[in-house]
Order: sequence, then C-alpha cells, then structure tokens
Amino acid sequence: MRLITSVFLITLTTLTSLAEIKLPSVISDNMVLKQDANARIWGKADPGEIITISPSWTDKTYSVMTPADGNWSTFVPTPPALKTEQQMVFKSDRDTVTVNNILIGEVWLCSGQSNMLFPLGPENGKWKWKVGVDDLEEQLKDADYPEIRLFTVGYQESPGKELDDCAGQWEVCTPESAWKFSAVGFLFGRELHNEIKMPVGLIMAARGDTHAESWLKERLMKDNRFYDDVYEQFGLDKVSTSKKPYKVPATLWNGMIAPILGYTVSGNIWYQGEANDMRAEKYQTVFTTLIDSWRKEWGMPDMPFYFVQIAPFHRQSPAIREAQLNTFTSGIKNIGMAVITDGGDSLDIHPRNKKLPAHRLALWALNKQYGKNVAFSGPVFKSAEIEGNKITVSFDYAENGLKTSDGSPVTGFHVAGTDKIFYPATAVIDDDKVIVTSHDVDNPAAVRYGYDCFFRVNLINNDGLPASPFRSDDWNVPTKH
Repeated sequence: MRLITSVFLITLTTLTSLAEIKLPSVISDNMVLKQDANARIWGKADPGEIITISPSWTDKTYSVMTPADGNWSTFVPTPPALKTEQQMVFKSDRDTVTVNNILIGEVWLCSGQSNMLFPLGPENGKWKWKVGVDDLEEQLKDADYPEIRLFTVGYQESPGKELDDCAGQWEVCTPESAWKFSAVGFLFGRELHNEIKMPVGLIMAARGDTHAESWLKERLMKDNRFYDDVYEQFGLDKVSTSKKPYKVPATLWNGMIAPILGYTVSGNIWYQGEANDMRAEKYQTVFTTLIDSWRKEWGMPDMPFYFVQIAPFHRQSPAIREAQLNTFTSGIKNIGMAVITDGGDSLDIHPRNKKLPAHRLALWALNKQYGKNVAFSGPVFKSAEIEGNKITVSFDYAENGLKTSDGSPVTGFHVAGTDKIFYPATAVIDDDKVIVTSHDVDNPAAVRYGYDCFFRVNLINNDGLPASPFRSDDWNVPTKH
C-alpha cells in the first residue's frame, strides 16, 4: 500500500509540474517590451495545451497551442511607449501566470567581453579589474530611474548544446542595481532614456576574455577550415583540460545568447575584440559573420549593430582596430563604430572612463534610430593623394571641417617611402583634409595615423568626434622605426 501511494504521489507531482506554464527568465516581472512591435513571447507547457495571453494594454487576447516538443512561441503586438505599469496574464486549462510591472519602450542588447561586462561600481572578488568607473560618485547621483530596467544574463557555458533558459531577472534601475550592471550599458541606456523620454530595457550578455568565436553559432564554424586554428586550440575535446573553457567555439552562444534569442529588441551594442588580437587578420571575417548571423537568428535582417573600436593599449595590436574599421567601411548596413582613441589607458586594457564609449554609442542610436540631429561619427579615412613630397588625406564625416582636440598641431601621422620605413610627419589641416609631409621622406608612398599599440592623437572633426586610426598601405611592417 505504501509503495502504491508513493508511486501515485510521484505521478501526481510529475503531472502537476508538466501542467505548469513555464516562462523563460527574460519574460518576467519588471521587463520592458519593444514598442510598436510584434513582441516575441515564448515558454513551455504540455503538448496540446492552449495558452491564452491577455495584455493589459488591449482588450484583445492571443492564443497559441503548444506543439509536441512542449515549446510554444507567439507574437503579441505592442502599443507606442507606455510609462504606466502593465501586465500580461498567461492562462491554460490548469495554470495561470501573471507578469507584472511591464513597461513598453525601447530594448537594447549589450554584449561582448570584459569592457562591456565592466560594472559601474567596484566588485570585491577574484576579478580585480572590476574596479568601477573613474567618476562613480558622480554617476551614482544620477542612477535612480524607474523607467530603465536591467537584465543580466547569468554566465553559463554550454559546449555542444543550445540552452533554452538562463539565470537572470529584470531589475528596476536604482543606484544599487546600476552599481553591478555594465557601466557602458547603463550609461548608454540612461542617455537614450533622457533624450527620447521613453522606458528603456537593457539586456547584458558579456564575459571577460572571450573571443568572438565563443559567441558564434556552432554550425557556422564546424567543418569550416577557416576556424581550424580555433578548434585546435579550444575545441570541444579540450574542455576537460582547458583553463579557458569559455573559449570553446559557440559555448557562450549556446549558454547566454540562445536563451534570450528572439526577444524583440531595438538593436545591439557590442564591445569586444581584445581577445581576438592573436588572430586579428581574421577578425573582419569573424566579426562580419557574427553580425550577419545574429541578425538572421533574431529574424531582424537590419538589426542595428553599434560597436566600440578597441582603445589604445600597450599590448593591443593596431591590426584589431584596423579590422574593426574595415568592418565598418565594408558596406554592411546599419552598423556604427564608436572611436575612443582619446579614452585609452596605456597600462590598462579596461579604461575606467566608460562614459566616453557609452556616449558615442548613444550618438549612433540617437541619430539613426530616433531621428535626433546629432553628429555620430568622427573622421574616417577615405583616400590619400600623393603629389611630390606631400600626401593629401581626405576623410568621410569631415564635411564641417577638421581641428585638433587641444588646439595644438596635429599629432600621430607617419609617412614612409618605398623603403617601408615610417617616420614621424608634420600634418596640417586644410579645411576637411590633412596635408602630410616629412623632412625624412622626399617621395612618400604611404601614410599612417595612430597605427600603433598605444598612441596619443588629437585629430577630430568640428563636431568634436575623433578620427579613427588608419593606414593607406598594407605592408607588414611596424610604424615605429
């Protein structure tokens, strides 16, 4: 009798658990849904179970039948931005789940490696680089925003398998919740919120020291010879012995992106590239593949994708910045690059000034997504014309003219002749161009600007945004002579 009772209780418990409506962690109290969109909503239930969704912003209800695999998904139309608290009620024959305190506004992904993960405030723990921003006290005075909501995707590796959920919860933005959130993400979101006057949701998925291949889908790399070096070093068969299991190809796509895949967003801000320095010559291809694949997987072929060009650092190859520049200028639509040549730290790969990259990312979004009349890009190399002993350099995003950030002569230019030896050069601004000469080079063949690991440069446009480092040559020689 006791055995029969036990079996009955186990069976009853199993049936009860299967009868539940289970929502992923990203669909929960305090969330922000994208305005004026068909917001994707999904969850789990018994096969055949009909889930009815009743949003508070409309009299309509939406129903979806759970398929055989138990994973249901549908789309719910959202209205223009709403600052008043909303709710969604999910019902089946045997369960009801209510999600409360929802706002309707704009939603942005915040992804990448440690400089995106870098928190607003210091964190006591094994990550000694998490020291917080350099003006923390000032930022905390302005960190109480009920209409900004923060979601951190819990760190989890998943080599070989895509996961369907993650740890995490939406939090209302307060000084306490902002303290531990991505500094770049928070500062970006705060600027958007203050400018567009709408609720803003921020979803942060980042992990330090990760190369882009950790964030790519497996099928894009497996059996592709281009990625052989990555698999040889970090392949699935190395997991048990690896000191860096987070570098297994696709492991963070599986563990941290797949669980939130399809949550309807406005765009993505990306701060990554440092860990691809050792394969910088491949980064443009890898990064382009990542952008294209994320857009395809999200079902958003034009998803805005704005990224930070890596700051100067004494061990950071100029080739990684060049790969980012080449990605930006390659013709991909709806991408933008935030240049922070004025925000580097020669001895720290994690500059504490996070307001700078956040602001420059926000400029892209404000102009391109929200129609604000703000400048969004610094000068970008267009061409170099050689005439006698001088090179005339032309730029895009310099139509209003050029100047220096400190009022002093232009710094950071080098020229070389056919001997490929680069010498410091004199650069003079001529409206929207720069005339470059060197008394060491009578017949220049190439020009470079800021093409080094660490450097100090000062060329900006009249909108105050810095020029990206560049080179007109493709020689495999260092700038220093």
